[in-house]
Amino acid sequence: MKIRHQLIVLMLLYVMGVSLLAAMLIQSRIKAEEIQNSINLGSALQVKSREVQSHMKDIVFDLFAPKVYGQLRSLTFSPRSAVTITEWQEAVLEYNQTFDAFMKLDHFFQDDDDLIRDQYFTAITMNERAMEMLSNMEETLVILRSQYRTSDNLYNEMQKQESLIPFFNEFQETSYYFKNSFESFMNYFINSIKEEGRIIQRQLDIVLITTSLAILLVSILFTFIFSRSLVGKLKRVESSFRMVSRGDFSTVVDIHSKDEFGAFARTFNELILDLKENVNSILNLTRDVGGFISDQSDVNALYDLVAASVIQDTAAEAVLILRSEKDGTLCREAEQGQALEEEDRNRLLDYLSSQIRHHNRQIYVKDAAGELQLSGVSSFLSVPLVKEGRSFGSIIALKLTEGETFSDLGIIRMATFAEYASLTIDNFFKYQELLERRDAKYQALQSQVQPHFLYNVLSMILGMNRAGESENITVTVTALKKMLRYVQSQNSWTSLEEEYQFIEEYCLLQKIRFDERFSYSLSIDEEARHFRIPRLILQPLVENSINHGIEPLESGGLLELKAVSTRVRGEKGINLLIQDNGVGFDAQKMERMMNVGLLNVQQRLKIAYPEALFEIESAPGKGTKIRIEI
Repeated sequence: MKIRHQLIVLMLLYVMGVSLLAAMLIQSRIKAEEIQNSINLGSALQVKSREVQSHMKDIVFDLFAPKVYGQLRSLTFSPRSAVTITEWQEAVLEYNQTFDAFMKLDHFFQDDDDLIRDQYFTAITMNERAMEMLSNMEETLVILRSQYRTSDNLYNEMQKQESLIPFFNEFQETSYYFKNSFESFMNYFINSIKEEGRIIQRQLDIVLITTSLAILLVSILFTFIFSRSLVGKLKRVESSFRMVSRGDFSTVVDIHSKDEFGAFARTFNELILDLKENVNSILNLTRDVGGFISDQSDVNALYDLVAASVIQDTAAEAVLILRSEKDGTLCREAEQGQALEEEDRNRLLDYLSSQIRHHNRQIYVKDAAGELQLSGVSSFLSVPLVKEGRSFGSIIALKLTEGETFSDLGIIRMATFAEYASLTIDNFFKYQELLERRDAKYQALQSQVQPHFLYNVLSMILGMNRAGESENITVTVTALKKMLRYVQSQNSWTSLEEEYQFIEEYCLLQKIRFDERFSYSLSIDEEARHFRIPRLILQPLVENSINHGIEPLESGGLLELKAVSTRVRGEKGINLLIQDNGVGFDAQKMERMMNVGLLNVQQRLKIAYPEALFEIESAPGKGTKIRIEI
């Protein structure tokens, strides 16, 4: 989901939460107002009930004891009220209307409280009974007021009429029922509604608080999840940019979401891939040409290889490599990719000949079809091949798909590629010449070691013969036969383990020669055994230590040879140490004292490993150390 959509959802969540709270607040307010209206109408109903009873009492007293009733009111400082039947009827009507309004607020009836429900129906029944009794009283009072209003003794007059005799019992029953039974029940009913209202209001408050907390927690949770996701993606983008800024083009933005970060990650990864391909295209060219130089010698094949590398490592769909002749014409050396129409090729070569002859520069035609009327070429880029400041040809990269053009990065990649291709082609010829010279020199140096080694061993055998050591001569000649097979090998290279075996045979011969005056120690770690070195690169150094360092000693001569594997910038290397406790020499006179063997080793080592380190440390009486780092 897009980030803007997530923000909209988050905003809608907030709005819905606030709206829900507002709706619940409004609902709670409405419910509270309904309950309060019921309570207010219940209180008003109680007032109206008392007014009906008071008016009925006043009418009766006024009918049967008007004088006494007036005097009693005077004694209590209350004005005498002459209540008419009409006023009482209006009071009854108002009471009945108030009761109906009270009972219409039946929200409490809709609740699940059975007690309130029963009280509701009981109130209706008792009110109907009360209204019936009041209606009967009303009929009797109307008759009394209309027919016996002028009578001095109403009670005696009523005794003469059988229909009026039950009046006092009916009045008593009506007054008792209305006052004690109905009004008491209504007080109980209204109090129950008040208690129910408090319970409902408390429940509403609890629901409101619980819902508010739930909405708050959900909002915080969604906000936390969204912000955590957003911050996590920002950190990954920041980390990727930091790695790229340090030159690490292997990094990617590992975001696979469908939002803007996912789209950014895909675009960023494509850009890094283009940058990496730009770098790899040079590495691929170097790698391919490196393999070519070791196996091929045809310059035309080299041009084909460069053209094929352009197709493989750039966005070009077709490639031409042109070589400039001395007269300024262009000669086609290689063509790779999709084939061009002959007419398009000739028109393109004519255009490039005229441009390159006058301007030795990069040429980019974005709309080749419109500018040059090339029917099968959409756009093309010409970059010069330069050697020592002068152009000797051009690489022409072409887009053939309609509407396709080279991006700025693609143009930069082609320019860089052409520069390395120029160096590669130039170095090809120089390297071929260098290989011939180096092989000749190396063979000459290698040939110096063999006769020198044989001369020294044969000299040792002659010395044994003069001393009459025939048994040692036999052992020496046997060892020499093994060593000659190693020396006369046609391979210029060997493993360090095989060189060590040869050195050990040589030291055994010297041990026979010097007996207790000479001892030796050879050590090599497991990883260094298979390291490749030039054959007989260590023997002259060992021989030099024995002949010039240990031989002058009367006793205790020790030679040590150590080989330890190393890694430098990820590449396997080797450290060699040849050390003796011989007489040593003055290091300041080293160049003058260096013999043919040492010079030969140095020269062969420099040819085989130009970056190898060769150091000699020595002082009179302190022995000699020779360090070699490859």
